[in-house]
Amino acid sequence: MQEFVCLYSISKIMKVFGKIPLFFVAALAWIVIISSCANVGMPTGGPKDSIPPVLINTQPGYKSLGFGGNEVRLTFNEYIVSDQISEILVVSPPLEKRLSVRTKSKTLIIRFNESLKDSSTYSLDFKNSIVDNNEKNPLRNVRFSFSTGDVYDSLRVAGRVVNSFNMEPVENALLLLHKNLHDSTVYRERPDFIAKTDEYGIFLIDNIPPGKYHLFALNDANSDLKYNEGAEEIAFYDSIIVPSAEFEAGLDTLVRGVDSLLVTGHTHFSPGPIYLRQFTEDLFEQYLDSYGRETAYKCNFIFNEPVGDTFNVRLLNEDADDWYMLEPNHKKDSLTLWVTDTLLAKQDTLLMEVSYIQFDTAQQLYLKHDTLEMKCTVSKDGAKDQKKGRANDKKPPAGKQRDGKKSDKGQNDENAPPPAIQFTWANSIASTVELNQKLRITSPEPLKKFDEGKVRLYLTGDTLKIPLKYKLEKDTSAWRTYNISFKWEPETDYTFEIDSAAAENIYGVTSLRLAKKFMTREEDYYGSIIVKASGVDSPVILQLLKSDDNETVLSEKKIESSQSVTFNFLAPNKYKLKAILDKNKNGKWDTGSYQDRYQPENVYYWNNIIKVRSNWDNSIDWDLSPKATYVKKIIDPELVEQKRKEAQEKAKREKKHNSGQQNNLLQN
Repeated sequence: MQEFVCLYSISKIMKVFGKIPLFFVAALAWIVIISSCANVGMPTGGPKDSIPPVLINTQPGYKSLGFGGNEVRLTFNEYIVSDQISEILVVSPPLEKRLSVRTKSKTLIIRFNESLKDSSTYSLDFKNSIVDNNEKNPLRNVRFSFSTGDVYDSLRVAGRVVNSFNMEPVENALLLLHKNLHDSTVYRERPDFIAKTDEYGIFLIDNIPPGKYHLFALNDANSDLKYNEGAEEIAFYDSIIVPSAEFEAGLDTLVRGVDSLLVTGHTHFSPGPIYLRQFTEDLFEQYLDSYGRETAYKCNFIFNEPVGDTFNVRLLNEDADDWYMLEPNHKKDSLTLWVTDTLLAKQDTLLMEVSYIQFDTAQQLYLKHDTLEMKCTVSKDGAKDQKKGRANDKKPPAGKQRDGKKSDKGQNDENAPPPAIQFTWANSIASTVELNQKLRITSPEPLKKFDEGKVRLYLTGDTLKIPLKYKLEKDTSAWRTYNISFKWEPETDYTFEIDSAAAENIYGVTSLRLAKKFMTREEDYYGSIIVKASGVDSPVILQLLKSDDNETVLSEKKIESSQSVTFNFLAPNKYKLKAILDKNKNGKWDTGSYQDRYQPENVYYWNNIIKVRSNWDNSIDWDLSPKATYVKKIIDPELVEQKRKEAQEKAKREKKHNSGQQNNLLQN
């Protein structure tokens, strides 16, 4: 029926305009068909809203003077959502009372619940908190300012805040600008101006009057705008800041009039971008964090600070001498006490007094004493737990062997002596050992003696078992641990053995036999990284890291001058490189101190992920001279190339799709 009506309409038009040339008739017919005879269907909808709100009016006006009201109104071209504004909005100078945020139609209303300072320029930094109601499109980096006096302050301080240990940007760090230049101001007074960093660690403190300032950055855990020493992270700028601005004119080639040029230019703000490295101060505040008696023979004491040689312990319920052995960890903030007196170990509770150095309220050192009740861990059936790491602690039931099977000897086994209790060596020996790897063995308890002659290494295929000459030495960073070093041959099978009873611990328990077979990889499997370090005039620690968020340290080298450093025998994988400028030459990274006015030690990264391939050397030229403006921005070239190709393919698909839509439209 619809087609009939269309044809009838066309025939009538042709009768009326019969004398008009055929071309115009055809054109007119086409218009009638597409406008009146189209197929009936549902509308497909418009494109997705991707445009953020547009600010169309403000009360007061932007950069207005003499403001005496108590609220600011920002009107947009569409409805907005105000949910996050009150949490994200930063007002500088800071307010004492929390402000009120609400919306009325398309207007955002910010109400101040206190009187504003006279003759001050206020800055409202909304960041990305203003979003539209439809698609939540953010209006990015919104800042609004006005003055309560007759002068509009326009100076600024900008920069970046990063974590001092891994150089990652610190988001939402609080920046504090103080007019009071006394060193203790950051502890006692609220700042004169504030700002917060964005997701890139970048900050801008705007609308500052001329003057001299101290600059700090805090994580401000309790939101009091002050530095709580030891509980919060801090960054500070070493020098006094004197902000200024200067207009630098430039001549444009556009002609204005007959003999004049258009003068353009820009305002140069000083100082330039300031880079701050945030850290936690290492303040000495000693206390016993936790303690416990893990087994009858083993007690643990964990401190928040190293105790060194100041730790002492004595029994209160027994009179005993030489009843324990002490093992501190590498940092000396965790201590293991082994009860060597077996009679004492049988007691359910040991009453101990431990003493260590502490500071009093006047920051004077004194010897603190703690009385501890050390109870042995008890299992569910009421029996004491045996020593951790000891194998076969429980005697097998009468009439049964170790494997749980009944003995063929019947009742005679009941009178047989129980099997000897022995401990098991912990070890790091896998089925494949890397060519640069050391073998590690660890005893669960301190040893009284160890016969190294009962430790053997030989080629697995050697029927004569001729021992190889290896090197066995105690590990300096781990108690009861021994390292076995040997220059391994590629693609070779080895056997490592320790005879039974080769070692005896302080309780007279001997070791079980240990036998491990393993092989080494082919040499062509590995790659290497060669770092040609330049600009080195003080100790530097070069670290090879895993390419992950944890940045686990795989290897490190120490240098004191410009030279080449090789990380070899690396498995095919991706790696990161980190450099620590070891200023105090103690072989580790050290934090800073605002108390003593020194910054944390500098840390740099090689800003490219290094992909190691088998049988391939990666050579890197790295300038390690100090850089105040270093920015960590590690790029994975492989990932960048992959994303580029994906974007190319996506563009091709979209182009093909759009072309198909156009063809369909023309056909219709």
